Amino acid sequence: MSLLSFWKKYERDTVSQRILERLEQTPDRLYARVHIGDATHSISYRRLAEGAAPYAAACAQANLAPGDRVVVLKEQGPDLLYAFFGAMFAGAVPTILAPPSPRQDPAHFWRGHREVMERIRAQLLFTTPKLKTELNSFPTGHDIAAVTEEDLPTASKLPIPDTSSQDVAFLQHSSGTTGTKKGVMISHAALLHQVDAYARRLGLSEDDHIISWLPLYHDMGLIACCLLPLLTGVPVTMISPFEWTMRPTQLFDLIERTKATLVWQPNFAFQHLINCVRPDDDWDLSSVRAFVDCSERCRPETLDQFASKFGPMGVRKSALHTCYAMAETVFAVTQSEPGTAPRTETIDTQALIDEGVARPTLDTHATTSSVLSCGKPIEQITVLIMDEEGNRLPDRRIGEICVSGPCLARGYDRQPEKSSRVFREGWYHTRDLGYLSNGELFVTGRIDDLLILNGRNHYAHDLEFSLRDTSGIVPGRVIAFSEYREDLGSDVLIVLAETRETDTAALKTIKKNIRDRMLDETGLVPSSIHLFAPMWLIKSTSGKISREATANKYNSPALEEGLT
Repeated sequence: MSLLSFWKKYERDTVSQRILERLEQTPDRLYARVHIGDATHSISYRRLAEGAAPYAAACAQANLAPGDRVVVLKEQGPDLLYAFFGAMFAGAVPTILAPPSPRQDPAHFWRGHREVMERIRAQLLFTTPKLKTELNSFPTGHDIAAVTEEDLPTASKLPIPDTSSQDVAFLQHSSGTTGTKKGVMISHAALLHQVDAYARRLGLSEDDHIISWLPLYHDMGLIACCLLPLLTGVPVTMISPFEWTMRPTQLFDLIERTKATLVWQPNFAFQHLINCVRPDDDWDLSSVRAFVDCSERCRPETLDQFASKFGPMGVRKSALHTCYAMAETVFAVTQSEPGTAPRTETIDTQALIDEGVARPTLDTHATTSSVLSCGKPIEQITVLIMDEEGNRLPDRRIGEICVSGPCLARGYDRQPEKSSRVFREGWYHTRDLGYLSNGELFVTGRIDDLLILNGRNHYAHDLEFSLRDTSGIVPGRVIAFSEYREDLGSDVLIVLAETRETDTAALKTIKKNIRDRMLDETGLVPSSIHLFAPMWLIKSTSGKISREATANKYNSPALEEGLT
């Protein structure tokens, strides 16, 4: 039986057309192998079409018009893939939102998701029976039909949408906290240019195999580890993000078993794997030609430790790579050269902070910073460094990273004011700080994370990184920010951290360790240090600590008492 309701060759290049070409040419080729618990689901292009067809039929049954928004709210697994692509084949615009975590308050979760669904005027929600019941308890301000797998109509044929390359293919919601999420509008043309250009930069071939634990509601998971393999014919093995959190070394088990060649993950995941491996653990990781560090500032110290720890297991330093990416450019802006370790520069810290210049210096200099190259821009992408007035800065001058090219998003869905602030005259103004050197991009921080303390500039993430090995702190669960003190007439440094300790003497020691480490590493003494139980700090959906939301919580009149 045909999987297509009709076949029509389009001159217009779209995601659905590319999938259909794969389906016609290699219907039984493996697309994805999804591991959920003890079960493994193998998905060919034929099985993807069969699974997506009922979801496309549900969109037709709901009388959705072309371009109507559809929210997909499911745990990671085959059904999430079927729902996403089914909506796309129906001519709708799908968006994947993060499901609630077990510890998340349902009222808080639905308040944020209701705001998103109302703003984008979602017409349909593909979800689970449990979440459908919860939605009925926390109704939205507009009508939205919730459809579960049990509600799907019977269908076996995929429609072919009458979409063009300039139409919006999907929304990628940013990893802000709840109501701050922005729906990035990604066109078919932008996505396909990204896939083609990035595949060429990576030297991707059908002999490659991607492995990923990344959630599909995040751009790194959706683009690099879902759409890139789908559209290039490269198989991918997916692990549940929740299960990876419970046992991170499952990633290494599957690398060894599948002989995977490509892995993407953020910097914190590299550090987490370093910390959780036991001395007697051993894997063969030599098949991986690229571990790509992406989506937060790449740290040379972390990659050095990773190479040292896993070098005996076959990880080559030349297989550790960096990428500068964001949803507003679909994904990758730059990528380090395959087969070559990215360049690390040692620069004068004071010149960086006081003069805004990346001045190379020797390691023996009094204060230095190591900055890792994120590589050169991918094909047809232009990166410039601009000052506050929008003037182009020369090499080695620190300024805002601005990006232009065919991968640029169409803006934020139904948020014209936010769009106009950062998408200006063909450029996306990232609010990231960095510099260029010999065509390579080096990222130094974010404009929003710049703290002025004692009249000098400091990057909040550098202060947090200085505390990474402090005994007693939950790894990665610390933030630094400033607040104004009227009695001093200036900003002071506040440090918040999580700990599992409850003993009074132990807590006192942890605070002393934080103060001593901060002074030794940065020359700063925190005005206040507060310790909280695990899960107190607020995370974004990408797993990063949200500095702004946590600072607001700290300053809230309803602040819960901390441990100290």
